Amino acid sequence: MVNGSRRARRRILHTSDLHLVSPGDKPSRSLTSLVDLAIRAEVDLLVFAGDLFDHNRVDDELVIFAASQLRRVPVNAVILPGNHDCLMSDSVYEREILWQDCANVRVLRDPEGERLDFPYLGISLWGKPIMSYDDDVLPLAGAPQPPQNGHWNIAVAHGFYASGESPSFRSYHITEQEIVTSGYDYIALGHIASFRCVCEEPVKAYYSGAPTISGTVSIVELSEETGVQVTPYSLSDYGM
Repeated sequence: MVNGSRRARRRILHTSDLHLVSPGDKPSRSLTSLVDLAIRAEVDLLVFAGDLFDHNRVDDELVIFAASQLRRVPVNAVILPGNHDCLMSDSVYEREILWQDCANVRVLRDPEGERLDFPYLGISLWGKPIMSYDDDVLPLAGAPQPPQNGHWNIAVAHGFYASGESPSFRSYHITEQEIVTSGYDYIALGHIASFRCVCEEPVKAYYSGAPTISGTVSIVELSEETGVQVTPYSLSDYGM
Protein backbone atom coordinates (compact mmCIF):
# COMPACT_ATOMS: atom_id res chain seq x y z
CA MET A 1 0.00 0.00 0.00
CA VAL A 2 1.12 3.56 -0.73
CA ASN A 3 -0.14 6.56 1.24
CA GLY A 4 -2.65 4.33 2.99
CA SER A 5 -4.43 3.37 -0.24
CA ARG A 6 -5.66 -0.19 -0.71
CA ARG A 7 -4.98 -2.16 -3.83
CA ALA A 8 -8.03 -3.30 -5.79
CA ARG A 9 -8.87 -6.99 -5.84
CA ARG A 10 -7.56 -8.62 -9.02
CA ARG A 11 -7.68 -12.06 -10.65
CA ILE A 12 -4.99 -13.55 -12.90
CA LEU A 13 -5.00 -16.74 -14.95
CA HIS A 14 -1.50 -18.25 -14.83
CA THR A 15 -0.54 -21.05 -17.21
CA SER A 16 2.56 -22.45 -18.91
CA ASP A 17 3.96 -25.22 -21.08
CA LEU A 18 1.12 -25.72 -23.52
CA HIS A 19 3.67 -26.78 -26.18
CA LEU A 20 1.43 -26.07 -29.15
CA VAL A 21 2.41 -28.20 -32.16
CA SER A 22 -0.43 -28.11 -34.67
CA PRO A 23 -4.03 -26.86 -34.91
CA GLY A 24 -6.58 -29.35 -33.63
CA ASP A 25 -4.22 -31.28 -31.36
CA LYS A 26 -4.62 -31.66 -27.60
CA PRO A 27 -2.48 -28.60 -26.73
CA SER A 28 -4.56 -26.46 -29.11
CA ARG A 29 -7.77 -27.70 -27.52
CA SER A 30 -6.24 -26.81 -24.15
CA LEU A 31 -5.64 -23.26 -25.34
CA THR A 32 -9.25 -22.92 -26.45
CA SER A 33 -10.44 -24.28 -23.09
CA LEU A 34 -8.26 -21.99 -21.00
CA VAL A 35 -9.41 -18.97 -23.02
CA ASP A 36 -13.00 -20.07 -22.35
CA LEU A 37 -12.15 -20.28 -18.63
CA ALA A 38 -10.44 -16.88 -18.63
CA ILE A 39 -13.56 -15.30 -20.15
CA ARG A 40 -15.97 -17.11 -17.85
CA ALA A 41 -13.90 -16.38 -14.73
CA GLU A 42 -13.59 -12.71 -15.73
CA VAL A 43 -9.86 -12.60 -15.09
CA ASP A 44 -8.02 -9.29 -15.28
CA LEU A 45 -4.82 -10.64 -16.85
CA LEU A 46 -3.61 -13.81 -18.58
CA VAL A 47 0.03 -14.87 -17.99
CA PHE A 48 1.90 -17.53 -20.00
CA ALA A 49 5.05 -18.56 -18.10
CA GLY A 50 6.96 -20.00 -21.07
CA ASP A 51 6.67 -22.60 -23.83
CA LEU A 52 3.33 -21.61 -25.31
CA PHE A 53 4.74 -23.22 -28.48
CA ASP A 54 6.67 -26.48 -28.61
CA HIS A 55 9.30 -25.03 -30.97
CA ASN A 56 9.97 -22.10 -33.27
CA ARG A 57 9.47 -24.12 -36.44
CA VAL A 58 5.70 -24.45 -36.13
CA ASP A 59 3.64 -23.56 -39.19
CA ASP A 60 2.15 -20.10 -39.62
CA GLU A 61 -1.29 -21.73 -39.45
CA LEU A 62 -0.69 -22.60 -35.79
CA VAL A 63 0.51 -19.09 -34.93
CA ILE A 64 -2.60 -17.66 -36.61
CA PHE A 65 -4.75 -20.04 -34.56
CA ALA A 66 -3.04 -19.08 -31.27
CA ALA A 67 -3.35 -15.37 -32.06
CA SER A 68 -7.06 -15.78 -32.89
CA GLN A 69 -7.67 -17.49 -29.56
CA LEU A 70 -5.87 -14.80 -27.57
CA ARG A 71 -7.83 -12.09 -29.35
CA ARG A 72 -10.99 -13.58 -27.80
CA VAL A 73 -9.82 -12.59 -24.32
CA PRO A 74 -11.00 -9.06 -23.45
CA VAL A 75 -7.91 -8.45 -21.29
CA ASN A 76 -4.15 -8.34 -21.78
CA ALA A 77 -2.22 -11.57 -22.28
CA VAL A 78 1.47 -11.54 -21.32
CA ILE A 79 3.75 -14.14 -22.91
CA LEU A 80 7.20 -15.07 -21.58
CA PRO A 81 9.27 -16.92 -24.23
CA GLY A 82 10.54 -20.19 -22.75
CA ASN A 83 13.30 -22.63 -23.65
CA HIS A 84 11.24 -24.24 -26.44
CA ASP A 85 9.94 -21.02 -28.02
CA CYS A 86 12.91 -18.83 -27.10
CA LEU A 87 13.23 -15.34 -28.52
CA MET A 88 15.71 -15.95 -31.34
CA SER A 89 15.66 -14.27 -34.73
CA ASP A 90 13.43 -17.08 -36.08
CA SER A 91 11.09 -17.03 -33.09
CA VAL A 92 7.36 -17.43 -33.54
CA TYR A 93 7.07 -14.07 -31.80
CA GLU A 94 9.07 -12.37 -34.58
CA ARG A 95 6.44 -13.22 -37.20
CA GLU A 96 5.00 -9.76 -36.68
CA ILE A 97 2.44 -9.87 -39.47
CA LEU A 98 0.73 -12.83 -37.78
CA TRP A 99 0.43 -10.98 -34.45
CA GLN A 100 -0.42 -7.53 -35.79
CA ASP A 101 -4.10 -7.70 -34.86
CA CYS A 102 -3.37 -8.82 -31.28
CA ALA A 103 -3.24 -5.47 -29.52
CA ASN A 104 -3.91 -7.21 -26.20
CA VAL A 105 -0.86 -9.51 -26.42
CA ARG A 106 2.41 -8.40 -24.81
CA VAL A 107 5.58 -10.45 -25.29
CA LEU A 108 8.43 -9.92 -22.82
CA ARG A 109 11.47 -9.15 -24.99
CA ASP A 110 14.28 -7.48 -23.05
CA PRO A 111 17.21 -9.95 -22.55
CA GLU A 112 17.95 -8.35 -19.17
CA GLY A 113 14.32 -8.56 -18.11
CA GLU A 114 11.60 -5.94 -18.34
CA ARG A 115 8.67 -4.61 -16.39
CA LEU A 116 5.23 -4.12 -17.85
CA ASP A 117 2.94 -1.71 -16.02
CA PHE A 118 -0.83 -1.94 -16.23
CA PRO A 119 -1.93 1.21 -14.35
CA TYR A 120 -5.62 0.63 -15.02
CA LEU A 121 -5.31 -2.71 -13.19
CA GLY A 122 -2.87 -1.63 -10.52
CA ILE A 123 -0.52 -4.45 -11.61
CA SER A 124 3.17 -4.39 -12.53
CA LEU A 125 4.81 -7.50 -14.00
CA TRP A 126 8.51 -8.35 -14.48
CA GLY A 127 10.02 -11.19 -16.49
CA LYS A 128 13.17 -12.16 -18.38
CA PRO A 129 12.65 -14.06 -21.64
CA ILE A 130 14.83 -16.97 -22.67
CA MET A 131 16.79 -15.77 -25.67
CA SER A 132 18.56 -18.90 -26.97
CA TYR A 133 18.98 -22.65 -26.60
CA ASP A 134 22.19 -22.21 -24.60
CA ASP A 135 22.66 -23.62 -21.12
CA ASP A 136 23.51 -20.47 -19.18
CA VAL A 137 20.00 -19.27 -18.39
CA LEU A 138 19.13 -17.99 -14.89
CA PRO A 139 15.48 -16.89 -15.05
CA LEU A 140 15.32 -14.76 -11.89
CA ALA A 141 18.92 -13.54 -11.77
CA GLY A 142 19.04 -9.76 -11.70
CA ALA A 143 15.35 -9.34 -10.96
CA PRO A 144 14.92 -5.83 -9.56
CA GLN A 145 13.05 -5.12 -6.38
CA PRO A 146 9.47 -4.20 -7.30
CA PRO A 147 8.63 -0.51 -7.49
CA GLN A 148 6.81 1.15 -4.62
CA ASN A 149 3.97 2.24 -6.87
CA GLY A 150 0.96 0.88 -5.02
CA HIS A 151 0.54 -1.96 -7.55
CA TRP A 152 0.33 -5.68 -7.16
CA ASN A 153 3.80 -6.81 -8.23
CA ILE A 154 4.12 -10.05 -10.19
CA ALA A 155 7.19 -11.82 -11.56
CA VAL A 156 7.17 -14.58 -14.16
CA ALA A 157 10.00 -17.07 -14.70
CA HIS A 158 10.59 -20.29 -16.65
CA GLY A 159 12.92 -22.79 -15.01
CA PHE A 160 13.60 -25.37 -12.27
CA TYR A 161 13.11 -24.50 -8.61
CA ALA A 162 16.23 -25.39 -6.62
CA SER A 163 15.68 -25.59 -2.86
CA GLY A 164 19.30 -26.39 -1.98
CA GLU A 165 22.32 -24.12 -1.92
CA SER A 166 23.99 -25.82 -4.91
CA PRO A 167 21.62 -26.84 -7.74
CA SER A 168 22.49 -30.17 -9.32
CA PHE A 169 21.86 -28.77 -12.81
CA ARG A 170 23.78 -26.03 -14.56
CA SER A 171 21.00 -23.96 -16.08
CA TYR A 172 17.42 -22.77 -15.72
CA HIS A 173 17.63 -22.89 -11.93
CA ILE A 174 15.55 -20.60 -9.73
CA THR A 175 16.79 -20.53 -6.17
CA GLU A 176 14.86 -20.32 -2.93
CA GLN A 177 16.89 -17.24 -2.00
CA GLU A 178 15.92 -15.47 -5.22
CA ILE A 179 12.26 -16.06 -4.47
CA VAL A 180 12.13 -15.19 -0.76
CA THR A 181 14.15 -11.98 -1.17
CA SER A 182 12.41 -10.82 -4.36
CA GLY A 183 9.78 -8.64 -2.71
CA TYR A 184 7.08 -9.66 -5.22
CA ASP A 185 3.51 -10.51 -4.30
CA TYR A 186 3.42 -13.52 -6.63
CA ILE A 187 5.87 -15.37 -8.87
CA ALA A 188 4.30 -17.27 -11.78
CA LEU A 189 6.54 -20.21 -12.66
CA GLY A 190 6.75 -22.42 -15.73
CA HIS A 191 8.78 -25.46 -16.91
CA ILE A 192 7.33 -28.09 -14.54
CA ALA A 193 4.34 -30.15 -15.67
CA SER A 194 2.47 -30.38 -12.35
CA PHE A 195 0.66 -27.83 -10.19
CA ARG A 196 3.07 -27.10 -7.35
CA CYS A 197 3.66 -24.54 -4.63
CA VAL A 198 7.36 -23.90 -4.00
CA CYS A 199 6.98 -20.99 -1.57
CA GLU A 200 4.15 -19.65 0.61
CA GLU A 201 5.90 -17.00 2.68
CA PRO A 202 7.04 -14.29 2.35
CA VAL A 203 6.39 -14.63 -1.39
CA LYS A 204 3.85 -16.89 -3.07
CA ALA A 205 5.49 -18.84 -5.93
CA TYR A 206 3.66 -21.56 -7.87
CA TYR A 207 3.94 -23.73 -10.95
CA SER A 208 0.58 -23.76 -12.73
CA GLY A 209 1.04 -27.18 -14.31
CA ALA A 210 1.11 -28.02 -18.01
CA PRO A 211 -2.51 -28.14 -19.22
CA THR A 212 -2.04 -31.14 -21.50
CA ILE A 213 -0.34 -33.17 -18.74
CA SER A 214 -1.75 -32.00 -15.41
CA GLY A 215 -4.97 -30.75 -17.00
CA THR A 216 -4.78 -27.63 -14.87
CA VAL A 217 -4.24 -23.91 -14.98
CA SER A 218 -4.07 -21.62 -11.95
CA ILE A 219 -6.28 -18.71 -11.02
CA VAL A 220 -4.54 -16.29 -8.69
CA GLU A 221 -6.69 -14.06 -6.50
CA LEU A 222 -4.97 -10.89 -5.29
CA SER A 223 -6.75 -9.30 -2.35
CA GLU A 224 -5.74 -7.02 0.50
CA GLU A 225 -8.27 -8.81 2.71
CA THR A 226 -7.28 -12.42 2.05
CA GLY A 227 -3.82 -12.08 0.55
CA VAL A 228 -2.70 -14.06 -2.49
CA GLN A 229 -4.73 -17.22 -3.07
CA VAL A 230 -3.84 -19.73 -5.81
CA THR A 231 -6.34 -22.32 -7.01
CA PRO A 232 -5.85 -25.00 -9.69
CA TYR A 233 -8.69 -25.30 -12.21
CA SER A 234 -9.30 -28.39 -14.30
CA LEU A 235 -9.73 -27.68 -18.00
CA SER A 236 -11.87 -30.81 -18.34
CA ASP A 237 -14.71 -28.66 -17.02
CA TYR A 238 -14.26 -26.27 -19.94
CA GLY A 239 -14.43 -28.59 -22.92
CA MET A 240 -10.90 -30.03 -23.15
